[in-house]
Amino acid sequence: MGEVRFGPGEVVFHEGEPSRTVLRIEEGEVEVAKAAGAGEVLLGTVGPGEFVGEMGVIEGRPRGATVRALGSVRGEMLERLLFLERVSRDPRLAFGALLRLSERLHVANERLADAVARSPDETHAVAPADAVPAVAGDRLVLFAASEALAGRVPAEGVAIDRLPFLVGRRPAAGEPQPGGAVQLELEDAAPYRLSRRHFAVVAGAEDLAVRDDDSTLGTVVNGEAVGEQFPRSEAPLRRGENLVVAGGAGSPFAFQLVVG
Repeated sequence: MGEVRFGPGEVVFHEGEPSRTVLRIEEGEVEVAKAAGAGEVLLGTVGPGEFVGEMGVIEGRPRGATVRALGSVRGEMLERLLFLERVSRDPRLAFGALLRLSERLHVANERLADAVARSPDETHAVAPADAVPAVAGDRLVLFAASEALAGRVPAEGVAIDRLPFLVGRRPAAGEPQPGGAVQLELEDAAPYRLSRRHFAVVAGAEDLAVRDDDSTLGTVVNGEAVGEQFPRSEAPLRRGENLVVAGGAGSPFAFQLVVG
């Protein structure tokens, strides 16, 4: 372990293998991709100063995606115990890890609470039990930003007046309803790009944000990839237009979220 270098296209981590090491990128970028159907879907990229593979190591889970070098990459490879020791000495790393674990626990608790509150024969989406009004003075409207979504999202957009507002996939025939409320359910076909619960518009720590809901293929917000395979699961929204893409590069589930 120590300094490592990867050439263009070289695999850093393989999806499904044990999570024993963490890479801190010093120079270059890596792409993160996940198997889907007969191929794979590009989820996003990670650049200098960021760690890759840390959550699998912390939680003891297999690699959730394949990580590949984009061009030449130089970094530091840390074995599990060394990485955990570094986390224990670095307040910033420790806070980031605790925040991610807290977010995952919060999502799990939301799903459990909503599933318990849902009556057995209920099939329509309802507002979550802890839903709150959108920030005073903000107008939030979700529009389609791809031809594939035209007609499935109203041309005038979907007004968001309660947070969190969750977007996900409508269950296929025979699938049970997902645990927790989904305010905007959309049709998708296998291999699915959209998860049953994919992303949520939330009131973040300082402002409005989009939070990936532990989806399979992640979410990209204004070019920043967030989700289980990335350093963060939440990205802030800016005033005006925001581009939110659910389900990896080239996904038809592209949305324009206007904050004004």
